[in-house]
Amino acid sequence: MYYFPDTEYIYSSIMSGFYTRDEINPKLNLLCNNYEKVRDEYNAVKDQLVYTNWNGNNNYNSIDKNPYEGWKVAALYGQYYPEINIKDLEKIYDQEVYVDYEHDIIYSQNALKMPTLFNLCLEAGIKQRCGVSVLDPGKVIDWHSDPDPTFEDDFIIRGLWGIDVNFQNAETCQLLLNSKVDGVVTEVMMNNRMHFFWGRTQHHVFNTMTRPRVCLCFDNVVPRKNIL
Repeated sequence: MYYFPDTEYIYSSIMSGFYTRDEINPKLNLLCNNYEKVRDEYNAVKDQLVYTNWNGNNNYNSIDKNPYEGWKVAALYGQYYPEINIKDLEKIYDQEVYVDYEHDIIYSQNALKMPTLFNLCLEAGIKQRCGVSVLDPGKVIDWHSDPDPTFEDDFIIRGLWGIDVNFQNAETCQLLLNSKVDGVVTEVMMNNRMHFFWGRTQHHVFNTMTRPRVCLCFDNVVPRKNIL
């Protein structure tokens, strides 16, 4: 009897570490080159943004339950699909949303309040989910994996970019992955540093800072042949 390999296990074994910006999308360097502009823009409007408790599914389409206490997101935009119900999405995001057919996205009022970041993200080629993620001081996102959809020829790779990660003395904010190859691997989150990983890999975040950790959270659709 022949047994077919468990492809999910294979992928989780060979894709359980961190990726580099150049492996995912070199154009994202545009964000890093404009870090100060984005940081200052966010700090100027952060109290005007609408934050919601996005659910842990790939559509971020539920606010019935916050899976990570102390975690919230200011939604900027996401990929547009004709079947999207605009009115339902406005209830979820608690604000008006708009369709940009040229870029094939649906965007929020938050995006209009951060035009520098919004335009840089589009120019850098981010076309999937994108929002400003805030983790409160002293909070932990426990070990979990995200049920991102799978495609025949592509993977969804999660990206995080530090916008306001200011620690003092022994404070820290870290992202951990449970790698089946190397065990638990860690990257320290910092201002203007990017982190990339497959969302179906078990991951864990903790923030011992006395200030919130603020980063851009965005998805990247990457051809399998580029990272396998």
